[in-house]
Amino acid sequence: MMHLLHKTVLSLVTASTLVLLPSCSAEQDSTEPTSAEIIITEDQSSLITREATDTNPFEQFDTGYSIKTLMNSIVQPNVQEIWQAVRYVATIDGVQEDVSPQTNEDWATLRTSAITLVEAGNALLIPNRTTDPADPNIEYPEYMYTSEEIQALTETNRDVWRSYIQEMQFSTQATLEAIERRDVLGLIETGARINNACEGCHADFWYRRDI
Repeated sequence: MMHLLHKTVLSLVTASTLVLLPSCSAEQDSTEPTSAEIIITEDQSSLITREATDTNPFEQFDTGYSIKTLMNSIVQPNVQEIWQAVRYVATIDGVQEDVSPQTNEDWATLRTSAITLVEAGNALLIPNRTTDPADPNIEYPEYMYTSEEIQALTETNRDVWRSYIQEMQFSTQATLEAIERRDVLGLIETGARINNACEGCHADFWYRRDI
């Protein structure tokens, strides 16, 4: 009798377990996805891909300042700081002086100028920046392109324009390394490389070739 009762209880427990298991499975299937689970339908996936493709990453940049403004306000004063850091001065009175960075402040100023020059190059590389409004008082018009011509040249020769700017940045990075070493000779040599990049760019995009 006891054996029969035990067998009956065991059968009931087993049956209850079998009933509960599908119920638990159903509850698990109905739960909300965790934060690690992302469910995207085919339509949603297409929408996300299309939006990512249509978005212009450069639209978030403010390109209101012209190329000429960046050149005059950022590039020119900072590159002059580097070029004038080491020089030989002779006055009408015969006073001669070798000028070179001496103090921590001198080197820190040069470091700031070099970093600013590299970042100015990044700003110049952003597309859709205007060259400058037409200047009726342009100096030496027979030797220099107009603003409209420069704009057209930079747009149709984008790879050449980019290569000059990147060469200027690369040379300035070398200047920055010389500054970190406090290497006066290296400062002179890398400054000359910056000048070559600038003059090459001017020859292609500023000075007329058809004269």
